[in-house]
Amino acid sequence: MAAALSPLVDGVIAGIARRHGTGAAHPGDAIAAAAVAQARAWGIARALVADDPVLGELGVTAALGEAGVEVLTWPDGRGRGWRELLGLEGPDRTMGVTVPALGVAQRGTLVLETGPGHGRAIDAVSMFHLPVLLASRIRWSLGEALAETYAPGRRRPAAVSLVSGPSRTSDIEKVSTLGAHGAVGIHLLVAEDR
Repeated sequence: MAAALSPLVDGVIAGIARRHGTGAAHPGDAIAAAAVAQARAWGIARALVADDPVLGELGVTAALGEAGVEVLTWPDGRGRGWRELLGLEGPDRTMGVTVPALGVAQRGTLVLETGPGHGRAIDAVSMFHLPVLLASRIRWSLGEALAETYAPGRRRPAAVSLVSGPSRTSDIEKVSTLGAHGAVGIHLLVAEDR
């Protein structure tokens, strides 16, 4: 990994950790094994995976399937398994696997863009969220990330989600609750190179 990326990688992981998430950087060829290890640690039975070429190149989707995780690929998988992903039927230990468009080192924020292979709900419907971020996609500030997301001449996504940790709310009696509106846990995998 280039020395210039190291503070950015450290920053995005530290930001996620400040908000009760976890993360780690790995060489690109170790990301699939790290994804399987995290799925096992969470006891995952089913995963909704973005249809993103990065996950295929890194071997994440195939490795999860080989490890015995039922893999539902967006958008094809959304027609089956949704009741289970929502915890209404079947196993409740599920995870969404995303590829953030960008990461923000200063805040530990992930920029998730919707697109044909990446639905808006992937990170929200599962109990756990496993984002796989390429180190080259990390920017220092949210301003830089949003300027790039909405740059003139660039096709704009239908929706953008900013994720900085597990879902949390304090709406009810000011008691902090994890997982109220999305994943109860997040583990960021940063791919250092490909």
